[in-house]
Amino acid sequence: MNPNDTLSAFSLLLCVLILSAGRGELLFNADDNVVQLDFASFESGLSEPTSGKLVQFFNGFCEESQNFIPAFKNLSRKLYKWHRLLKVHVLDCGKDENDMICSIYSIRKTPTLRYFPPSYKLAPDNLGTEITHRNPKEIQSKLALNLQKLDYFKMFKRQDNVAHIFQTHKDIEYVAFVFQMCLDHFLPHLETGNSMEEKYASQGDCNEDNPIVSLIGRNTLLELLPYRKVVVRIFDNHDVYNKFGISPVPNLVVLVNKAGKLLFLTPEMDSSKAYVAAIKQFLIFVDLKPQKPLPKTPPANISEALRYEIFEQHKHHPSRIYRADLERAIDQILNVKFPGTTHFAGAKIVVLRNFVKLIYNSSPLKPEAREKLANLYYSLHVKKQLSGVGFKNLLLKSVKDYVFDGKQYVGCIASRPSLRGFNCSLWVLFHYLSVESKKLKPKSVLLVFLGYVRFFMNCKECDMKISEFKKLRPIANVTNDDEQILWLWEAHNYVNKQLAGDSTEDPKFPKIQFPSERDCPKCRNNATEWRTEEVLHYLKGIYTLKNLSWFGMSSGKHAIE
Repeated sequence: MNPNDTLSAFSLLLCVLILSAGRGELLFNADDNVVQLDFASFESGLSEPTSGKLVQFFNGFCEESQNFIPAFKNLSRKLYKWHRLLKVHVLDCGKDENDMICSIYSIRKTPTLRYFPPSYKLAPDNLGTEITHRNPKEIQSKLALNLQKLDYFKMFKRQDNVAHIFQTHKDIEYVAFVFQMCLDHFLPHLETGNSMEEKYASQGDCNEDNPIVSLIGRNTLLELLPYRKVVVRIFDNHDVYNKFGISPVPNLVVLVNKAGKLLFLTPEMDSSKAYVAAIKQFLIFVDLKPQKPLPKTPPANISEALRYEIFEQHKHHPSRIYRADLERAIDQILNVKFPGTTHFAGAKIVVLRNFVKLIYNSSPLKPEAREKLANLYYSLHVKKQLSGVGFKNLLLKSVKDYVFDGKQYVGCIASRPSLRGFNCSLWVLFHYLSVESKKLKPKSVLLVFLGYVRFFMNCKECDMKISEFKKLRPIANVTNDDEQILWLWEAHNYVNKQLAGDSTEDPKFPKIQFPSERDCPKCRNNATEWRTEEVLHYLKGIYTLKNLSWFGMSSGKHAIE
């Protein structure tokens, strides 16, 4: 839990969010034919035996994932007509609890689309079939090629029994038999798919070595899936006609009902569109309706959906510290606060150098940032004075194209603009540095912290309160790393107490004396007396590198492993 948070504040805010929430606050929902999986439901979801699965591995904080949301929503709604044979799922790789799954399935970027067959079981050489296309028609084409391998598309043979189909599918009323038109038999079927892969695959249709369903038969079957009381079967053997007591003719659909009565339909031309039209016309006549269409849904409000997800994280994981907050603090300091300074000299440039050294030694950033920060530090090391513009130029030269993945505050989210945010993340950053900077001299973190507050922090009250606390707890008394951690904790609580209830306080996140009794029951002997050994143990536990959450980062842990 972040220092300024309380359970009552979380509960109140979450209630407000839930009561005011609409479906638009979710990135994906069932009314768009999308079911979200997580670490607990993923394996059982993929092992379901009756249908194929399309899974999008996404990260809501990733810009590419966000850009793909509208197209994927439209695609999933179109795929609803295939719902009998295909389920559409999403898995959020941005959540810590799903990270192991995304690592196992080698998800290196988001969004990633994979197709999984029915009864899928994980194997090292089978992590699903990746679909690299982003065009909806191309994706549908790839899915159709995979779906046609299902038992549902097996050819109806001379020895097969029509009655067995009705026994297997007890709720159906009609079986529609479609003869696939092949060059060896009648006329070449000219129907092609949506992709070059599908067109190429169709060239080998309908021969003894490759007895797969033709595109006409397959597409007819797919288009009629919304009619749950109808099953389509394809046959490619003239002898099957004898089963129905008729002679082989082109463009013929045979309908059989439960009583075994035959009805013959003649489509206007040899195409799945004509076949489907003929069958649908009959179904209208006998008053058989397709499945109900999906309800209309509003476009996903991505920013509101992410805020909702952030508050859900607070609710379920109150003691997590987020990399996104640390990145936001470092990004703001390096790219806004320091470049906005008119001139660095004397104590100011010492604070600047030592801050970069701290981040270099105990960086919560991605691995590639370490070398870049080292270059920046050595560039600053030889400077006795520097302008803000000069620092910006050094930063651009050293850090170059490094991208900060923390795009918004998570643990430091505010109920309205101008509250919490950077100031909250600054405290979190220095608490983290006080725990992780074990290799540096005692007081190193505190000296940088005090220097930053004095020279760069746009909060006169904070500077004044910290100065007051320094008189109560002289920094000269800090002689080791543990005392440094506790000094910063006491200073933070002192400032919280002094500023509680003023205009800087977020009403949804009151400034408290942390940790709360809920977060650390052992940290107090009673309502007022702290047990510093337990507090120290608590601080070392939550502000350590291994406890940092990847939630809120545009690239997850799995993407850099």
